[in-house]
Amino acid sequence: MMDLQGLWEKYREETVFNYSVLPEHLKKHGEHLVVEPQTLIVSRGEFPGSIYFILDGVAAGVREYADGNEYSYFQLDRQNGNIGLLEIFARKESYIATIVSITRVEMVRIDAALIYEAAMQDVSLLRRCTALLADDLYKRSGNDGILYYFQGIDRVRYYLTSYYERHQAEAEKGKVTVHAEYQDIASSIGVSVRTVGRNLQKLKETGEIGSWHKKTTVSQEQYRQMLENLYL
Repeated sequence: MMDLQGLWEKYREETVFNYSVLPEHLKKHGEHLVVEPQTLIVSRGEFPGSIYFILDGVAAGVREYADGNEYSYFQLDRQNGNIGLLEIFARKESYIATIVSITRVEMVRIDAALIYEAAMQDVSLLRRCTALLADDLYKRSGNDGILYYFQGIDRVRYYLTSYYERHQAEAEKGKVTVHAEYQDIASSIGVSVRTVGRNLQKLKETGEIGSWHKKTTVSQEQYRQMLENLYL
């Protein structure tokens, strides 16, 4: 009988799909771009003719509502910053979301047809795509509607623990620095900026987060403490 966990380990290195793993012949076709904060990258409904690989910075998927307000509902960075892969592998003729830069973003744009053809011909790239998309689907399936059950401070805890999980590889001195602004956090979890500020202060008082140079920080122990308080 085959060992599933052993096979996972065998292909463990083929779970990342970002610019660094692209073959050189694809990189040669890339166009290097730098955009300032609040710059439109792609619009919902546009044909996905290009794939964007984020090298540095943070972008967000945004959704506009009938009341004229705009909310961000997911973020992209260099760890998960591939724009357009979902659409081309689903064979859909439009981007599913509008993507806007939150910070200054450095990225590379490559023709989507080149990426698709390369993945179809390269088993390693196809494995990477499969792992990336499956991991995203798994996380979204588990989180679907979860904010409905959280109120106030627990929504902020949820945001911070999720942020820690995405950025723990970038931790310095055992702590992850949260670079998101209050407005970004508020938009992501559906509360007001005032609510975010008030609850971050409460979390500091309980020792669940720290601060450094006016930025929120989260250590591994604080991450665990927030998780315990979330799911008590």
